[in-house]
Amino acid sequence: MTDQNAAILVVDDVAENRDLLMRRLKRLGFSRIDEAANGHEALAAIAQTPYDLVLLDIMMPELDGFGVLDQLRADGRINELPVIVVSALNEIDPVVRCIELGADDFIFKPFNPTLLRARVLATLEKKALRDRTRDELMRKHIELAEARTLQLSLVPPAFAGTVAGRGLSIDALLEPAKEVGGDLVDYFPIGDTRMVLVIGDVSDKGAAAALMMARTHAMFRALAARPDAAELFDDPARAAGLVNDALVRGNTSCMFVTLLLATLDVTSGDLAFVRAGHVPPYRRAADGAVSRLGGPGGPALGVAEDFPYRAASATLAAGERLLVVTDGLTEAHDHDGVLFSEERVGDFLAGLSDGEARPLHRLAAEVRAFEAGLPAFDDMAALLLTLEPGAGQG
Repeated sequence: MTDQNAAILVVDDVAENRDLLMRRLKRLGFSRIDEAANGHEALAAIAQTPYDLVLLDIMMPELDGFGVLDQLRADGRINELPVIVVSALNEIDPVVRCIELGADDFIFKPFNPTLLRARVLATLEKKALRDRTRDELMRKHIELAEARTLQLSLVPPAFAGTVAGRGLSIDALLEPAKEVGGDLVDYFPIGDTRMVLVIGDVSDKGAAAALMMARTHAMFRALAARPDAAELFDDPARAAGLVNDALVRGNTSCMFVTLLLATLDVTSGDLAFVRAGHVPPYRRAADGAVSRLGGPGGPALGVAEDFPYRAASATLAAGERLLVVTDGLTEAHDHDGVLFSEERVGDFLAGLSDGEARPLHRLAAEVRAFEAGLPAFDDMAALLLTLEPGAGQG
C-alpha cells in the first residue's frame, strides 16, 4: 500500500473545517477520504471501513473526540488505527489526555499545511511499518504452528498389544515449552522380538533445538532401516556412538543431546541401554517398588567424537514398568522455586494403576498444576513401557 492509497477519515463538526482538511489531503494525492460530523458518525464509519488514519477534532456535540478515543481504546482498535487530533484547544492538558488515550499525534488549529503533510505522511509510514511487522509475526506464528504439528507427528502413538506373543504397552509424551522444542521421544520395533526406545534432550530450546532434535531422530531412524539394524541395536552403545560421531562433525552451534537409548528383547525381558548424559530410568517392580537403573554413563551426544560408550543391562519381569523422562519434568518449579523433583516422578510411577489409559498425560498435567500457571520451564518428554503380565509370558 502506497501512502496515496490510504483510507482516511476526517472527523469535525464544522463542515468548513472538514472541507479544508479534505482539500489539503487531496492535494497530497489522497483520494480515499471520508468525513464524519461527530463522534457517533465516526465510530459507525470506523466499524464499517478499515481506515488507515483518522483526523479527529476534539470539541464536537453528542460525542467529542475524547469519547471517540476512549471507545477505540476500549475496543482495542486504537492499537491498529492511527489517530491525529486536530483541535483548536491549544493548552497542554488536552494534548496529554489525547496521547494518554492513544492518539498518535496532535496538531493545533489553524494548522500549517506543511506541518499537516509531514505529520500525516509520518503517521502513515509508521502504520505501514507496524502492519508489515504484524504480518511478519503472523507468518512466523503460522510457520511455527506448522512446525509444532510436524514435530509432534514424529512422536509415535501409544501402543498396547503383543510382541512375540507377550503383552506390551508403551506410552509416549512430548510437550515443547515453546511452539517447537528440543526434546526427542521415539520407539520402534527391530525384527520380531525387539523394541527400541529413544529419549533425548537438546541443550537449547526453540527452533534451533528442534532442528537438532529432528536431525538426531532422523539418524536413529536411518540406523533402524539398515540391513544390520538388529545386530546394531543389540548393542545400543554402538548405535549411540555412530550418532554421536555424526553429530560432532559440523556441530558449529556446539549443541549437544543427552540421550537414553534402550533395546528390549520382549521374549526374555532382557534390556540393554546406554546413557549419554541422561538421567537414569525408573523401574517399577510388579509389587510397586520403584528403583533406578544405574550403570555406566557417558557424555551427551555431540560433545566428544569416538567416545567409547558402554551399555548397561537389566531384565524386566512380567508386570514391570520402565519410565524415562527428560529434566523438563523433574526441574519444573513452583512460584517458590521448589522443584517437581525426581522423587515426585517416582511417586507417580509407584502409584500407577493397571489399565490406565495414557498415564503420561496425567503426569504432564500434574507438572503443569505444580507450576501453578508459571510459563513452561522446559520441554517435557517421557516414555513409559509396561511388560504386561498374563498368558504367554515367561
